[in-house]
Amino acid sequence: MPFDISVLPVFLAVSFVLLITPGPDVAFIVATGVTEGRRPALWASTGIALAMFAHAVFAAVGVAAIVATSPLAFDIIRYGGAAYLVFLAYKSFRARPFETGTQTTSRSPFENFRRGFFTNLLNPKAILFSGVFLPQFASPSFGSIFQQIVGLGAVLAFLGLLFQAGLSIASGSLGQWLLSSPRRQLVLERLMGVVFLGLAVRLIVMERKG
Repeated sequence: MPFDISVLPVFLAVSFVLLITPGPDVAFIVATGVTEGRRPALWASTGIALAMFAHAVFAAVGVAAIVATSPLAFDIIRYGGAAYLVFLAYKSFRARPFETGTQTTSRSPFENFRRGFFTNLLNPKAILFSGVFLPQFASPSFGSIFQQIVGLGAVLAFLGLLFQAGLSIASGSLGQWLLSSPRRQLVLERLMGVVFLGLAVRLIVMERKG
């Protein structure tokens, strides 16, 4: 184990509470599952999990500290993320219904993975969260702080993947019925666009604290 295993029970308990708290990732996965089905949501979940691990690596090398102390770095990530979400909203508003029974989505697995990855990666609050949360469970007396933070980040990303996979399956079950009608498909795509716009606005009005 690259970290002190004695901190694991508390770490897992706190992580579980944080993961089930409604937020951008939960909204994104549920919206993807309902609008496109289980498999696209699962690919998006994988992308989010990888981004969560990337944030742990960023925290370990000090990027989180830079974002926390630099308004410019914070704004670059914030507005970049908002622009990407607006782009996704535009694509959702331009989407056309597909033929029922041929596929559950016109997007490739990689595109769904990429959407999940960048939606989480370009969230400065996620960067700051990793920089504040993970180091609390790392101890210099146990060894390399870098290895401990990365190891804990891997555990958190795995827990996130399991939770979001459950959300994907649950929301995808509802989505299978909703996607059986071209009209419902269009309504859901437009709602997905609204979700993306809402997340973009959330990033734009976000304030850096500290």
